Order: sequence, then structure tokens, then C-alpha cells
Amino acid sequence: MRPAQSDRSAAPAPSAPRARRVDYPLLVGAALVLVALLLDMRALLPAGALLSLLAAVLALGSLARRPARAHPVAVDSDAHRLASELEETVARLTASEERFRSMIEYAGAPILTFDLADTITSMNRAAELLFGWDRELLIGQPARRLLADDSVRAIQRWTRTNLLTPSAPELIGVRAVHREGRIFHLEAQPALLRTGGIPTGTEVVCRDVTARAELEQLRADFLAMVSHDIRNPLGAIFGYTEMMLDTSCSLAPEQRELVHRINSNTRTVLTLVGNFLDASRIEAGRMIMSRRPVDLNAVVAGVVEQYAAHAQLVDLALDVTLDDALPKIVADGLQLERIAANLLTNALKFTPRGGRVAIRTERLPSSVALAVSDTGVGIPPHEFSRIFQRYARSGDGSQDGTGLGLYIVGTLVEAHGGFVTIDSTPGCGTTFTVYLPIVDWRAPAVEDAVASASVCSAAIH
Repeated sequence: MRPAQSDRSAAPAPSAPRARRVDYPLLVGAALVLVALLLDMRALLPAGALLSLLAAVLALGSLARRPARAHPVAVDSDAHRLASELEETVARLTASEERFRSMIEYAGAPILTFDLADTITSMNRAAELLFGWDRELLIGQPARRLLADDSVRAIQRWTRTNLLTPSAPELIGVRAVHREGRIFHLEAQPALLRTGGIPTGTEVVCRDVTARAELEQLRADFLAMVSHDIRNPLGAIFGYTEMMLDTSCSLAPEQRELVHRINSNTRTVLTLVGNFLDASRIEAGRMIMSRRPVDLNAVVAGVVEQYAAHAQLVDLALDVTLDDALPKIVADGLQLERIAANLLTNALKFTPRGGRVAIRTERLPSSVALAVSDTGVGIPPHEFSRIFQRYARSGDGSQDGTGLGLYIVGTLVEAHGGFVTIDSTPGCGTTFTVYLPIVDWRAPAVEDAVASASVCSAAIH
């Protein structure tokens, strides 16, 4: 009998382990969505978080390309781990975006955003309170609903300039329109908004400066009043006394001395009023500089002629030395006259009777110098740093004055590209020296500068 053969076909073959199904197209799609989200929100992410997310996306791509049957358990495990990491990172990103939006919403400063077509795209609560509008009524409306036309154009110019060449932060003065129709003044700081590196609009952070603008207008009105109602009558008095002091006018010696005193005191008051007006214009940025080729010697000679009689009246010797080799300089002649007059009156004021005041000009290799010296009380060295500040006065303040003369001198000299030095010894006298640059006023660039006026302003100390 033949031995029975085992039927191997009847025994079922062992089955291979089956991996759980991983939806790789879904993972790749999620990765692509995440990339788009990262590009849109990258400004809100720290660099480390962005790199981690990108690494996870690359890992997903590598996982999708891995052979499905090579290591099914490992592939399944990696997929779930990466999916979990992506979910956690997206949650952190969403929370970061919500915090960012909350910061904007509840910021104390009014914040507006406009697209490149000057359409309002968002505004925070502070902006709603400032303009008196609910944002739902303004989103999608043109910027002219909130800003005057010239202010919209100013922001447009800033945006166009920064699209081409990004610049440092800038403050722009704008006029805004309240819902009730009244005009108020803002100081706006614009910034470009970008998505994926592409400019999409402008964010504007605002500050209400209406009170300051109204104060500046009051100051301008006051300056106009002072100029018209005070300086003009004083000028008339000064002119009449000049006529009376003419040699053709017969006056007794006592009368002539009295007229001299009226003339001198009127000049002093006119100088004080002029200094006050000049300082106010400088602080308001309204001091206009009109540069022309100017003969400094002629300016100094004219100032000396004005104050020669006053020096004689207070028994002071006035020495004048003018350098004949002095070239013309590009400057505002009227402002140079103010510089020379303020330095000379300062020297006359602080020099006792019987003293000496000297004024001289000198040509140097690259500049001209104007020096005014006196034999007066002098200035202590520790006051040098503050003597050109507004309302600063040397010594104990016993001398008359407003403390504006040297402030005006320093500001005007700096506006001309020069500087001032002090050499003083208490009890022996002081020398102020002004240095102004020599430039070729026939050069094309200088001719262009000469043809236009500029504004002189100074920081308020």
C-alpha cells in the first residue's frame, strides 16, 4: 500500500501583515495648504517656528514618495506623528494670529489700513472712536471719507516712494474729517503691508495733534499781531529820532542827548521784539532762508553804522577790522545781518563803560570768519554748553535780556552750514567767532540752491 501523501495545498498559507491605509494625497494636499498659509502669515511667525513648519512639510513630501510596502508600520507611524505635529503647529499659528489681531484691535492708537487703490480695509476700535464711525459702514469705502484730499495724496506719494525705495519711518501731517463734518489734525505714520512679499496696502498709525495745531495757529496770529501792532509803531519812533539826530536838525546838547536815548532804547526794544519773532518762526519752522551771493564785509559795515551812535552814548570804543580779501559767500543777507547785530548788541550789553568792543572779518582757506570781542564780564566755561539754548542767560541773570539772541545766532549759523566758537575768561571778556563755508556760487548745484528758498527750523531745548 502506498503511503498517503500530505496535501500541502489544503493548508492555508500564512497571510502577510496588512498596514492601515494612509491617504498620501490628502497629506500632500494638507502640506500644500500649509505652505500657502505660511507664506501669508510669515510676518507673524518667529524664524524658528517657520523653519520647523517647513521641515515638517518637506518630511511629508518625503513620506509620500516612500514605497508603501517597504515598511508599512513605520510609514503609518511617521504619518500620524507628522500629522499631529502639523495640527499642533497650525493651532499655535492660529493662536498667534488671534493675539496679533487682538493687539491691533485694542491698541490705544487709532490704526487704519488701506489697499493700493486707497480703499479702507480695516480700522480698530480707537479709530472708530476718533472718527465717530462704525467700521462696518466704512470698510470698502474710499479713503476720502476719512481724510482730506491733500492728505490722501500725501499718503499716496509716500506709498509710491516706498514701493520703489523703502525708507525709514516717517511722520506725515494730515487733515482728517470726523463723521460730524469737522476737520481735525493727525500725525500719521504709514507702513507698507505685504502678503507673500508682495505689497498689498498701507497701514497708518495715527495720533491726534489737533490741540497742537490750534496752538500753533494761535502763535501765528499772535506773531502777526506783535509784528503789526508793536513793531511798526516802534519803527516809526525810531525813524523820527534818526531824522532828529541828523546834523541838519538844530538841537540843544541836552535835547540831542535825550533824543539819543530815545533812539537807543527804541532800537533795544525793536531788537527784543525782532528776536522774539525770529525765535518763534524758527520753532514753528517758518523762518525762510533766501540764499544769494552776499558780501559779508558790507553786511558788517551796515550793522556797525547802526550801532556806532549807541556805543558812543555808553562810552564804549568800537573797533572794526574788515578783511579786503574776503570773498562773497552764499547766504541770506538779512539773516547774516541778524547774526552780526545780535553778537554786537550782546557785546555792547555786557561790556562796562570805558570798555572796548571789536568786530572783524577774516578769510580762511575754506571759510570766512566773523569775530566779535569785548572786554566785558566774560562767561564761565561750565555755561558754554547751554549758552546757545533758548532763554539761556549767563551769570546771575542781573543783565537785561531775553536769552534769545545767541539762540538765534547759533540756529542761523547752523542753517548756513557753519558753526560758532566761544573763547571767554570771566572778568576779562569774550570772543564769539562765526565760521561760514566758502562755496563756488557759480557752480550749477549751488545756482539751483540759490534759486530756491529753504526753511530754517531748530529743535526746541
